[in-house]
Amino acid sequence: MKDIKNELLEKLGYIPVYYFLTKLYTNREYPGPYRRIEKGLILLYHIVSGRSGPEMINIISYTSFYDLYKDFWINNYNNINKQALAANAYNPNGFENVTLYIDGHNSKIKYYNPNESSSGLYSYKLKGPGLRTQIVVDINKSILYISNSENCAKGNDGTMFLNMKLYRNINSLDCIGMDGGYNLFVGKFIENGIEYGYNYSQNNFVYPIRKEVNKNLTVNELNYNSKFRSFRSQIESQFSVLASKFNRFNNNKAALQMSDKKYYNLQFRVACLLKNIHNFCENYNIEVQPHHMAWYSDRFEFPTKINKINLVFSNEQKVNKQYNKMRELQAKILNLNIEDIEKDTETNLENNEILTNDVLKKRKRNQ
Repeated sequence: MKDIKNELLEKLGYIPVYYFLTKLYTNREYPGPYRRIEKGLILLYHIVSGRSGPEMINIISYTSFYDLYKDFWINNYNNINKQALAANAYNPNGFENVTLYIDGHNSKIKYYNPNESSSGLYSYKLKGPGLRTQIVVDINKSILYISNSENCAKGNDGTMFLNMKLYRNINSLDCIGMDGGYNLFVGKFIENGIEYGYNYSQNNFVYPIRKEVNKNLTVNELNYNSKFRSFRSQIESQFSVLASKFNRFNNNKAALQMSDKKYYNLQFRVACLLKNIHNFCENYNIEVQPHHMAWYSDRFEFPTKINKINLVFSNEQKVNKQYNKMRELQAKILNLNIEDIEKDTETNLENNEILTNDVLKKRKRNQ
């Protein structure tokens, strides 16, 4: 378990792991022989390490792991929180208006679903079966919006862009940078937005200048396209960062195995969220608090219901004891008459006078 903790700490840091355990995994009873927090760490380690279920055998039996995996990712599918973080940054000259950019990501997979044809999964880029997912990144390199995952042979960038219905989420002042595969669908996006009461225009989109038939691009147009490609490459770097932290989404590793793409999509969203938190902590020097590091400690566990009851009971006992002591002191004061108070005052004055005289005598001896 220590090796698992060390890898999670190295890849993600204290706070993203803490967030996963407390906000996504939560203090819920999942099947398996391990302690609750260890089962949460195993689930996160699975997507960070990129291991398949059978390859987890040296940590947990395959049967136990599958039960845990199924209960968290599949049975708990509709309850897992999905969030994203956003922030601010600066763009290069000429692209100050761009606030978001969109691109598609292909993931190499081994897909087991007898009801779907394998030909629909083929990706020419991967030279094999794959899933495509669209992501929208802001200029602070936080992944804000993620599409559903589609078979590579069926889902193209343009139609997936329309199906995301981003007009419901982006601001009218946002400007999306995109490559040449999307711009043919911008007009339809604007029409769909107007239909639902959103007012967008061509000013909300930036893309490379297309070469017209039998007409070369000017020097300025070529320079613009080159500069834009360099700027947009930032979104591609996010896929590399994601793959470096979550081997499950690293196409240079073995293809990940699955039987339902919607669970792949959920895991991809969780990975993006944790990457965002890691970036946010790094960029803004978020200080790690002691409770963020608790999961790394040996023998740490989520509080059980019994522990919570004991804690509440002990706190109540402590409060009652303090309350009774204070009431006892107050009662004694209220029961004192004036003569008792005067006697106590005189006694205190006499004691103070004796103490003062003793101090003065000691000082004279020292002199």
